[in-house]
Amino acid sequence: MSADSFTFADVPQQDRCRWFVRYGTKTMFDCGFRSKDEASSWIDNFGRRLDWRAGFVARLRGDDKDIEIVDRLGQVATV
Repeated sequence: MSADSFTFADVPQQDRCRWFVRYGTKTMFDCGFRSKDEASSWIDNFGRRLDWRAGFVARLRGDDKDIEIVDRLGQVATV
């Protein structure tokens, strides 16, 4: 992952994704996660770069947009 700020290039590209990343108002459907566990681990990998996290919503330090894990309909994943 980039050391500076979030980019969709940080999100893995794999087949049969059920969960996607929404950053601010933009959602990319060509990359994502097959399971919530994969998505949760991905968020964990930001480590000290995270300012805060609440389930499947997080924010990086110094950023003004949330990173959310959503389904294809835009609903945020629940724990």
